[in-house]
Amino acid sequence: MDTLATRIERISDLNRVALIQELIRIDAVAQVRAHRQSRASRGTLARYRSEAARNDSDRLGQIIYFLRFRTSAINTSEEDMALCEMLAQKLQVKNDWIGEVSN
Repeated sequence: MDTLATRIERISDLNRVALIQELIRIDAVAQVRAHRQSRASRGTLARYRSEAARNDSDRLGQIIYFLRFRTSAINTSEEDMALCEMLAQKLQVKNDWIGEVSN
């Protein structure tokens, strides 16, 4: 199974708007997974997957925020800041790191 970082790195060559849209799509899938299995018993694989999906959704929200407003969200982890900085560098090279993006 791919990690969230691996999935983000795989799509990191998209332009800024397309990247944000793809991250929003991935987040929507994670939210569905989190909700679908949220009532499973504690300690089960289904519950673990639900919690992992909820965590991924939170992380995606912070990364999307960074890409939209070019500033980090509160409580962004060091791992996610490294992802954000990698994305920002790639977008700067393509001159696609200016202005705010609203969707």
